Amino acid sequence: MADNTIAVLNLGSQSISLGVFDASKSGLSLKKYATESILADPANEAIRLAQVQGAIQSLADQLGVSSSKVVFSVSGQSVFTRFVKLPSLGDDNIEQLVSFEAQQHIPFPINDVAWDWEMIDSSGMEKEVAIVAIKKDLLNEVDKSVSETGMTTVNVESSPIALTNAFYHSYPGVNETVMLIDAGAKSTNLIFIQ
Repeated sequence: MADNTIAVLNLGSQSISLGVFDASKSGLSLKKYATESILADPANEAIRLAQVQGAIQSLADQLGVSSSKVVFSVSGQSVFTRFVKLPSLGDDNIEQLVSFEAQQHIPFPINDVAWDWEMIDSSGMEKEVAIVAIKKDLLNEVDKSVSETGMTTVNVESSPIALTNAFYHSYPGVNETVMLIDAGAKSTNLIFIQ
């Protein structure tokens, strides 16, 4: 694939989709897209992971994206997200404060999760951050399924955040409150953008 091509993998509970996008100065355009259903019970992770890997391989073969860099999203249900307000402190203390807050808010041992954070635009004295975490074993299993197809993971996002980013990219001038609905087979997410 050329450097201006992006492969995006959406890992739902009952279907796996792969899209190939061309990036240019005018934006993104979809070049190829395919989806495959998986029939495993989402509660039976061992069987489901084997079907996910098979679906990813099949999609990579159909679209000719082996040895590509890929961005993938995981179900919002698999990801723990918290929005936390921080006291007004200097920017040099933010990393330590966010690390402390992550340990307080993430309901798993901090060493068992992969986590990250991002500053949210705040208009007041308080700063707000989004803290996102996923269990490392789940992330490693999915990443292994991706790497066994020959693709390389370059970024992972939760589906609700990916949908929000897609909305901002597609509708940059919208200033009113918007509700996005992400209806999946196992869960539905309502995303309010204000």
